[in-house]
Amino acid sequence: MLSVRSLARLKDHTDDLNFATGRIARWAIDHLRTAPPPHRVLDIGLGSARDLEAIRDAWPGDIELYGIEGQPHWIKQANERGIQTSDIDIERQPIPTDGEFFDVVVANHVIEHTKELFWIFGEMSRVLKKGGIAIIGCPNLGSWHNRVALLLGMQPPCMKILGPHARGITRSGFGEFIERGEYFELLQSVGSNLYPFPHRLNEALSNVVPGLCASMHFLLRRTGQKGSFLEVLDSGVPGIQDTPYFRGVAT
Repeated sequence: MLSVRSLARLKDHTDDLNFATGRIARWAIDHLRTAPPPHRVLDIGLGSARDLEAIRDAWPGDIELYGIEGQPHWIKQANERGIQTSDIDIERQPIPTDGEFFDVVVANHVIEHTKELFWIFGEMSRVLKKGGIAIIGCPNLGSWHNRVALLLGMQPPCMKILGPHARGITRSGFGEFIERGEYFELLQSVGSNLYPFPHRLNEALSNVVPGLCASMHFLLRRTGQKGSFLEVLDSGVPGIQDTPYFRGVAT
């Protein structure tokens, strides 16, 4: 009998495709080519620094790499590799840099673990240069395996109650969210990992039916809109006042 566990086992051999490191590096490099120096990239939820290392390997010039990470062993490794890393609570604390500091901000498979999206994207809107880009990756609640699970009356694999994810995100839902207030422009939305197909066929089919893939990646541009994405909380979104989202500490 089909179960959530058996659905998860089907994609074990293609898990590396979920993170789309190559695509992230290409998007970042394409932007950096048009941006004046100094070139600065931040990875929120740095982990092993796989994405930053890929960007550095593909960039021919000088680049400043920064990370936010909470695990001591990853912080130690990143610092040894020349990545300036901070340990902060991304849902409660400001990113420790001046405004309009970064050309690129990456958050790859991070936001699904968080509640305070308005604070997080408020900080991204603050620290990104106008015209800078953000690259966001997350599981796709609309993937085929989540749809099958719901059809069978089961909990979607990416939103297990006894699991790490606090949010379920679809392509259309994220687009509606991120373009509210016009602080960000959604440039591209792509799917990754249409398992159980092998890698080459998997990547080809992901381009045909991205909405059924296990993961999604979004390319955003910071617009010239003044202020912070946090102000979306006061933009008249129906029912949003029912949840006490974090707005920062009063001074």
